[in-house]
Amino acid sequence: MSKLIGIGVGPGDPELLTLKAIRVLEKLDILLLPTGRSGGESEAYHICKEYIPELVSLEKRYFPMTNDKDMMMAAIAEIAGEVKSWTLSGKTVGFVTLGDPMLYSTYGYLLKLLRDEIEVETIPGITSFGAIASGFNKQLCEGDTPLVIYPCVDDLKELDELLSTQKSMVLMKVYKSFERVKALIVAHHLEDDCLIVSNFGKASQKVYYGLEEVNIEELSYFTTILINKEV
Repeated sequence: MSKLIGIGVGPGDPELLTLKAIRVLEKLDILLLPTGRSGGESEAYHICKEYIPELVSLEKRYFPMTNDKDMMMAAIAEIAGEVKSWTLSGKTVGFVTLGDPMLYSTYGYLLKLLRDEIEVETIPGITSFGAIASGFNKQLCEGDTPLVIYPCVDDLKELDELLSTQKSMVLMKVYKSFERVKALIVAHHLEDDCLIVSNFGKASQKVYYGLEEVNIEELSYFTTILINKEV
């Protein structure tokens, strides 16, 4: 049956795709490739491309990464219209996204526009922080300790408070705000409780076990900080 399928491809290593994701990729008619800039490349595609048959039609589309929500949603609405048209014509359409489709993914906006219009299926993917924790034997949390996942954008006032009250945290989207995040971590004396990883699972992967080791020029958009005060 024709439908839209959101497919999480994990954090970067092609071997971290699930078997279900691979099977779905092999049966698509159209694969939608999201890019974060006009004319750019799809990071998600490069992770999963070895599993995509030649007969699958690849459709690259620009999803604006902007604080102008009206502009962003207008662009996504136009793409949603295309996806709806494709599915109503009998096509099965895939959308690949980094990590898991339900965590800070553009797919979520597309899902809101289409889930009441067409059939939609979502295939989970391994999150970046889960893969990093396992890859470096860094326990995220244990027992009844909460795990806080925090996007490091805007003024970071809430992060300041959380660093003083929470024991286990995942800091995402730290690329543009790294120096401010670093200052807060130092202020709370958590320098020795951090693991910083950029581009996990890729050839360009960088790993830092302390803030002072970090070369900010080596950090990419895909940089995550794990903090655990108990381990």
